[in-house]
Amino acid sequence: MSFLYEKIATLKEAGMTAEVPQFLIDNLSNNIKLRDYQKEAIHDTILYLTSNLGKNKQTHILYHMATGSGKTVIMAMDILYYYNLGYRNFLFFTNQTNIVSKTQINFLEKASSKYLFNNSININGKNVKINEVSNFDEADKDAINICFNTVQGIHSSLSLIREGSLTIEDFENDKIVLIADEAHHLNSTTSKDKEENEENATWEDTVNKIFLANKDNVLLEFTATCDIQDANVKSKYIDKIIYNFDLKEFRKAGYTKEFMNLQSSTTKWGRTLQALVLSEYRKLLFERHNISIKPVVLLKSKTI
Repeated sequence: MSFLYEKIATLKEAGMTAEVPQFLIDNLSNNIKLRDYQKEAIHDTILYLTSNLGKNKQTHILYHMATGSGKTVIMAMDILYYYNLGYRNFLFFTNQTNIVSKTQINFLEKASSKYLFNNSININGKNVKINEVSNFDEADKDAINICFNTVQGIHSSLSLIREGSLTIEDFENDKIVLIADEAHHLNSTTSKDKEENEENATWEDTVNKIFLANKDNVLLEFTATCDIQDANVKSKYIDKIIYNFDLKEFRKAGYTKEFMNLQSSTTKWGRTLQALVLSEYRKLLFERHNISIKPVVLLKSKTI
């Protein structure tokens, strides 16, 4: 069975294409110069949504794109595109509060160099404002209403009803676009890895519950590390990965720094010591040339 992005490639090879509306480009910040793969990602999204591949299906897709490849730009274009389709409410969530804070700046702070949109958003001749909300009772029917939260916060809100918090009715009464960043954290129920935090499994169930609360809800997932080596994860996402641009492709396209890969057959602790010694050596080498650096050592798992 082919991945979704492979099926889309087959459509393109057969001559099928989709028009990327100009307003998606015009309403982005002037600081953004779209890269070829970002243009291809939004083109393939529109092709999927307008072809038989996406017909009569509730939209649940995943962008598998390397860290640093500009996934939030794709999110911004998705928001503009879905607004034009009649959607007004958007929920951005991830598992880390610092990512939520950074994304709020990207979507809301016009004075920031990281702001993703044009200072004035115009769709079909109408000026559109972006409105931050804590729940969708506050939604402006003419605005882009974005609620920012952590997946833990959403789970807590639905479990313990409080005034002003999100409720399941928010997702039942109005169609909503759910935007999940660092989406690999939502696969604890799916993954066969039993060492995952069991609490994460309830997060995945919560996301599925709010997604399925309305047949017109949309779920857009973004991650740099979709573990398709896991048979269960692969089965879940084989018909959902809309665009695949992993670290290998990112490097091949010339957007990453070149790096040297040093291998060792010693133990994990031995490799850790080697990394620390090498890091300290580099720091001393820079200091000898009167250059102050702050070396970082990252210990990573196989999939994160």
